[in-house]
Amino acid sequence: MPSVIKSQLVELVNPANSTATKLQFFDLPYLRFKQITGIEVLNQNDVSLSPTGKTVISGTQMKQAYITLYSNDPSNPNNVGEWIQTVPLALLHRVQNSSSDPFVRQGYNLVGQTIYWEKCFLNFSGSLANASDVSFLFNVYFKG
Repeated sequence: MPSVIKSQLVELVNPANSTATKLQFFDLPYLRFKQITGIEVLNQNDVSLSPTGKTVISGTQMKQAYITLYSNDPSNPNNVGEWIQTVPLALLHRVQNSSSDPFVRQGYNLVGQTIYWEKCFLNFSGSLANASDVSFLFNVYFKG
């Protein structure tokens, strides 16, 4: 895990009864043009409710989700694209709550890429089957 300089909790809501298999991020002005050094995801075993009072995704829903990040290429900062594609959210989860709750000990570290959030998205292996809104919570570490 990198040393924390700054962090921002990002909430992305999947609406109730949605059958969509893709959920787009929105522009995040506070993180715009920042050097992102790490990202982690939280599920309801970590936090029961989001800051907006919504139910946080379950471990099962987390296992169905993948993230694609649109960013600059650290070796050529003017070159941008989907350089980080279809990463299982379980690789971004670093809290162990039980034997059925996947996690990794080391955080998902980045090298300071600029992420263009409005071009990033989550995709799911199937419908999440949520009867009410559920929140995807990401803690994003950055500098700059």
